[in-house]
Amino acid sequence: MNSLTVSTSKDLENILNHLDAVVYVSDIDTYELLYMNQYAIANIAGEADFTRIKGKRCYQVLQKNQSGPCSFCTNGKLPDNGDSYVWEFKNTRNNRWYQCHDRLITWHDNRLVRLEVAADITERKEAEEALQHAQEQLKWLADTDGLTHLYNRRAFYKNAEKLRLSLPTNTLLGLVLLDIDYFKKVNDTYGHEAGDKVLEAIGFTLKTFTSETTIVARTGGEEFAIFLPIKSKKNAKAFAQQIRGAIGKIRVPYYKDVLSCTASAGMSTGYTSIQISSLMRNADRALYRAKASGRDSLCEG
Repeated sequence: MNSLTVSTSKDLENILNHLDAVVYVSDIDTYELLYMNQYAIANIAGEADFTRIKGKRCYQVLQKNQSGPCSFCTNGKLPDNGDSYVWEFKNTRNNRWYQCHDRLITWHDNRLVRLEVAADITERKEAEEALQHAQEQLKWLADTDGLTHLYNRRAFYKNAEKLRLSLPTNTLLGLVLLDIDYFKKVNDTYGHEAGDKVLEAIGFTLKTFTSETTIVARTGGEEFAIFLPIKSKKNAKAFAQQIRGAIGKIRVPYYKDVLSCTASAGMSTGYTSIQISSLMRNADRALYRAKASGRDSLCEG
């Protein structure tokens, strides 16, 4: 090797060692590490120089507590034409995110090896995750009643309609409207803080009835709605009474007092061809009759 070649080689190694990116080469058959730049040695391997890791397998050095090839190894995905395979992953040694550019190259002894150049994108990924979390929070706030953590009125109609459209046309549907009896008396007697605690307890109880096919919401001050597919009107009536019974068992300690409540309910049924608004109107009329007849009861629409 002449002096010019040696000089060029040292310059190239100097350039690679001053890159703020991981650069390494490994054998695609044996996974042996053939080269790592100083950035990778320091930030991934945690060593001072390559002599401490030369000859080790890439998965032993690049990953934490791993005794075999990575399940996500890109060796089998590398294009034969020399193009890069670009991917992202979170390293298990330093928990940093990297965007990796992997490609097949020919080593000096004519064997095919994998060259990887990986740039740290942790800040970008954290910003993306924070943005996604913020978007999820905004969606939650838009759809959720903040006090009871049930759906709000807008989300109830949206999700009930989505469920209705997803069901077979011969599916029987049930809608139950609940109104907490004499709730104003709780607020007037104990204050709105006490009323909020009662509503929170009701929300917690009704949450237990929620499922992929049971939509539960707080649709007004002390009014709640439940929408679900049912087997029969008898089945819907039993379900509504079960919910009323669960609310009647609620006990809320408030200083020296224990608060409780009952609920009036109106129920309506119909097949999937019926509009949610029609079911709601029928249930509302039934609820009015339940309240007019003395409350703490269920009427069918």
